Amino acid sequence: MKLLYVAPSAYLLGGVQDWLADLVAGQRARGVEVSVAVPDDSLHRLAPYAERYPQLRPIGFRNPAGDATGRIRSLMALLRRHPDHLVAGVNIAALYPAVRHLRRRRQFRGRVLLTLHALEAEYYSDLLEQRDLLDAVVATNRLSAALASAQGGIAPERVLYAPYGVELASLAAPPCAAQPTGEAADLEIVWVGRLEKAQKRVQDIRPILAALDGAGLGFRLTIAGDGPERSALEHDLEPWLQRGSVRLTGAIPRQSLRRDVYGPGKVLLITSAWETGPIVAWEAIGAGMAVVSSRYLGSGLEDALQEGRTALLFPVGDADGAARQLQRLRDRFLLAELVAAALTLVRRRYSREASLAAWMDAFAMVEALPPLPTPAAVQPSAPAGGLDRLLGAAAAHRLRRLLGRRFRHTDAGSEWPHSGHPGGADASLLQRARPLDRHG
Repeated sequence: MKLLYVAPSAYLLGGVQDWLADLVAGQRARGVEVSVAVPDDSLHRLAPYAERYPQLRPIGFRNPAGDATGRIRSLMALLRRHPDHLVAGVNIAALYPAVRHLRRRRQFRGRVLLTLHALEAEYYSDLLEQRDLLDAVVATNRLSAALASAQGGIAPERVLYAPYGVELASLAAPPCAAQPTGEAADLEIVWVGRLEKAQKRVQDIRPILAALDGAGLGFRLTIAGDGPERSALEHDLEPWLQRGSVRLTGAIPRQSLRRDVYGPGKVLLITSAWETGPIVAWEAIGAGMAVVSSRYLGSGLEDALQEGRTALLFPVGDADGAARQLQRLRDRFLLAELVAAALTLVRRRYSREASLAAWMDAFAMVEALPPLPTPAAVQPSAPAGGLDRLLGAAAAHRLRRLLGRRFRHTDAGSEWPHSGHPGGADASLLQRARPLDRHG
């Protein structure tokens, strides 16, 4: 098996990046030939990415013109150097037209799959548009796998499931730092993630803390993460920050989370609307922590966080419900029982070894699938600016190359888009997903 991952390079922290680093290391240890290719342009840069993830040994590909035509052509050049590889796309939309061009020219013999990491409408629109091209989809969550067929139009036999995994060494911690002794005076709570509203629902943290104060529960909360709502969150949490019961660490690497934030006997609080993991849940459990979580979309079919057995759950947005569940963990016996059951589950399903085996099995199944027919022709790219509208995308690209000019992007998602359908109707997708994600 020869693998090529094509991934962004602008994002140096996050669950998807950690997943890729762990998976590639495991596959290489098994003797698999693995290459990781990332953009090396203005906002997506090879050098910082390689410094952050040296174990990936990434190779770069460049789009000198900065436009859509250049993205496709740079990927075509990359794929011509890997004509018989199994290519796994990790949120790089230009990969699809590049493969489409080459397959129609009989210049690419390998397979191409999408690794699915989100419950966002744009990715399911990609699946629907690329269903004649993609040999398979590998999803990290059972709900996102179900949606790949139900909303993305991918044949069920071409939709595979392989979860995220966590390091076995992190599972060695005992459930509690000491033998449980009934009620504890203060509760150590941890919240980890991107500070934003739509998915992570950071706006729920303040009312949860107010409800805990009203119940007289002593606590200390550590919030690890960064994002667009950081300033607003600091304002909302000012009373707790002033008295020292809340601290914000900013975004920190996974190793620092394990060393400085996680710990036996603490509690991970999840407030999300949806998740396809989260990796932080399995890592926290591995560190001997209990989980108090919203019943986020993606937790039902996955059936890992089970009320009263492996976690304590509350409805999304229910601050009083979250506070009541946190109060229950004054009982350290209950906390220890939850951690013990959750550790058993994580060892079996979400350990690094179990995850690696699932991904290796999935890739082997992709290679065994019958090849798809020759795909349809590539649809023209939408104009990226005035020059494209005036001359057409191909002619504008040639002129930029001739003059040594580059289309300038304002953000990393514009330079190398994650999807061909940005800004999809997420609310509508999530509404359609709810009946599929039954708990129990």
